[in-house]
Amino acid sequence: MRKILKIMLLVLMLCFKINVVDAASFKISANSSLSKGSSTKLTIKGTDVTGRFNIKSSNPGVVSISEDRAWIENDSYTITLSALSVGSSIITVTPSGVSDSSGNAANLSAKTIKITVSLPREKDTDNTLSSLAVDGYELNPVFNKNTLDYTINVPEGTKKVKISAKATSKYASVSGTGEKEVIEGVNNLNVVVKAENGSEQIYNLIINVKDEFPINVNIDNTNYTVIKLRENFKCDANYTETETVINNILVPTCSNNAIDYTLVGLKDETGNVHKYIYKNNTYQKYHKISNSNIELIIMKYDGIIDDYEKVDVNIDGEKYQAFQFNNSKEYIMYGMNIETGSKDLYIYDSENKTFSTYYSDYSNYLKELNKNYIYVIIATLCALFLSIICIFILLSKNKKRVSMVNCEKVLNSTEQTTLESNENKEEVIEDTVLKEEEEIIDATKTITNLDEIDNYHMYVNKKKLKKKKSNSNE
Repeated sequence: MRKILKIMLLVLMLCFKINVVDAASFKISANSSLSKGSSTKLTIKGTDVTGRFNIKSSNPGVVSISEDRAWIENDSYTITLSALSVGSSIITVTPSGVSDSSGNAANLSAKTIKITVSLPREKDTDNTLSSLAVDGYELNPVFNKNTLDYTINVPEGTKKVKISAKATSKYASVSGTGEKEVIEGVNNLNVVVKAENGSEQIYNLIINVKDEFPINVNIDNTNYTVIKLRENFKCDANYTETETVINNILVPTCSNNAIDYTLVGLKDETGNVHKYIYKNNTYQKYHKISNSNIELIIMKYDGIIDDYEKVDVNIDGEKYQAFQFNNSKEYIMYGMNIETGSKDLYIYDSENKTFSTYYSDYSNYLKELNKNYIYVIIATLCALFLSIICIFILLSKNKKRVSMVNCEKVLNSTEQTTLESNENKEEVIEDTVLKEEEEIIDATKTITNLDEIDNYHMYVNKKKLKKKKSNSNE
């Protein structure tokens, strides 16, 4: 009996040891298919194991590894695998000196994973739909992925429709689906398909909400229908919601008692809604200009503003009558304040697109400023003219000086020629003596000391004697 117990105990101990050793393990995981130029993560996950793991790529030219070893303590470690070229490589992870949580050596085998690298897939170009529908209604014509325009008729009073669509390619994206609001008449809704390569294709849905008793209006050869549902025609600030009877039908309107305006909504054939002033069964296009602190309706001004020219100015695509002074970028316009109903002249700054109340002092300021500019221009022209005259005078004087110098040179040359050709040297000497005597007279006029005059005459006489002796020797 005791032997049996000992054997059973030994078997249990052996089983226990085996289970402990078998508990130490690890796993590796990575994306096995890569495109050239891409990368993936290799994860090493250890269970009840501690130690170093060596990592190796069999073909580093195809798949490179960011690290060749990892230390794991019952946790995970991640490195990067990069696909460098087309081919395949085997990634081997080998445990080295690992042990279990009890410190016992864990005899674990290496694990491998094969990574295949291929050329990148070209981006898909398909931008068509495989299906298109408006819930509860039929498309006209029947859907075809190559047909882009469809018409859907829905009953009067319909406020929303639900559009569903699916792209042919799994790489394409679709926008414009879901619940969309519609109003009476024509509504244009678009479903856009964008292919993986970025190319787009638009499917156009014309949702025609039936109007049993439409109110048709023709203005300037354009057809409109009057909006009959309040939710399709909202009022701006300074207006209150009202109703008006048109063609025996009660339609939503917006009114402002301060300016005595009643607005109705008219929808054109493309589905766009416009605001018109309705009065005595007539329609007039409504234009308002909003500023940070004022809302105006620009009107025609029959008066005259002195020194201002009547022009047209373009504001947000609309032309308005205005008055301009000397091509200024500021205009004077006549308008009505929507909030108060008061009519006045306003200054419109076309650069900053702002309005401010016009004052006559401002006009005088612009005129005075213009005069100052004129004075500055005149003064500049005068200064320029005087500068030109001064330059001309200086040039003339310089020419005279040059002429005088040239004359002196000619005279000196003539005199020299005469002296050389004069056969009577005595006459030449007498002329020279006379000339020297004249110089002596001129010199005595500038000398104030008498002794200096005597000395000067003695010097001249000696000079004459020397010249006579030289002439006689010759």
